[in-house]
Amino acid sequence: MDREVLRYYERGEEDRRLREGDGRLELWRTQDVLRRVLPAPPARVLDVGGGPGVHAEWLAADGHAVELVDPVPLHVEQASRIPGVTARHGDARDRRAARHA
Repeated sequence: MDREVLRYYERGEEDRRLREGDGRLELWRTQDVLRRVLPAPPARVLDVGGGPGVHAEWLAADGHAVELVDPVPLHVEQASRIPGVTARHGDARDRRAARHA
């Protein structure tokens, strides 16, 4: 991962970005779309590049088994604290990330 991108995410602001202000619209729209197209819970959901787990959190609360894969160690740590979410370090460019889910 590019060092500059990693430094940005290591600031720990991604969780707040989707929970406050204009970012909430992105969160609500994503929830709306995914709830219409995902199978009924319980389904297995692989959240690749899921960041700190903003989407994984509501997916797990809906009853899905969520595995989150993210390249940022801070995000994996944050997401691993969410009940019902399994989080691990990985990179979406590595097809093995999906194979281990």
